[in-house]
Amino acid sequence: MKKILLALMVLAFIATPAVAGNQPEFDAVGCDATNYFNDFIKNAVCVNGTVVSPTLGLIRINEYSNFAPIERFTTTAGQLFLDPCFNTLRPGCLVTSALTDPFNEAIYTWVIVLQKKPESDIDLNIRDCVLKHNTFNVWTECEQTGRYRAPWGQLFFVQTANPSVTVTASPGPFPTPGFVTPFTLDARGMPGLDLVALENALYTSKCLWEESLVMKLPVTGGTNVGGDAEYNLKQGDIITITITIPPNNSVDLFYGQDNVSLKYIGIVGTEYVAPAPACGICGGCIPGTI
Repeated sequence: MKKILLALMVLAFIATPAVAGNQPEFDAVGCDATNYFNDFIKNAVCVNGTVVSPTLGLIRINEYSNFAPIERFTTTAGQLFLDPCFNTLRPGCLVTSALTDPFNEAIYTWVIVLQKKPESDIDLNIRDCVLKHNTFNVWTECEQTGRYRAPWGQLFFVQTANPSVTVTASPGPFPTPGFVTPFTLDARGMPGLDLVALENALYTSKCLWEESLVMKLPVTGGTNVGGDAEYNLKQGDIITITITIPPNNSVDLFYGQDNVSLKYIGIVGTEYVAPAPACGICGGCIPGTI
């Protein structure tokens, strides 16, 4: 009996790190805790993503996640105005975006700091507002990027009329030794999981739905699809997402600061937090201004 109990205790100690050492995490530009698109799952991750600070005590790391000026959103599309798809969906909160209309091109860029060292592939979630030209009602005028309807009613899909995305990783304050030059991340195609370089890679998006790209976790000593050296990502490293709208764009397309986020499994004990004070409260929102 003693031998059995001893064996069970050993198994328990072996299993504990696998259970307690890995947590879901999400990151976005600015304050993660008050991102407009946080749902009940992200709010739960925010509430349970805690660490003991030597000066502040027990804190939620996503409430200390505003890494400005490193984290930022920029666009060549124009000024930000109230978003026609999402603005009325959270009473008391405002969300803004910049429009690129048909047969116009623009570039949108998000720079996001990782708050934990990832141990999984990273989901790149893109939530955009896609409407038919010069319409403003998401409940009656939804559209898909790259989609045209001919005057006689036939639908066409033009691949080159879709946005493209480029994603790079850059070293932060605690990079893996040797990681000094940014490199392009790869995506796992689904289904099939074939690797595709996220360098001007086309994707299509619809209405107000969230699109998800699974990015392969890079490994030190490995190479990406383009042959560049990869390195393990660590907390504080920087992910840059650039979305380019082509000149033959066929829709009214809106993006803002909160429309892109990263989701992954992080390693407990590798937290990276911004200086106090807290940027917001889990589940809350900061009323926007224009």
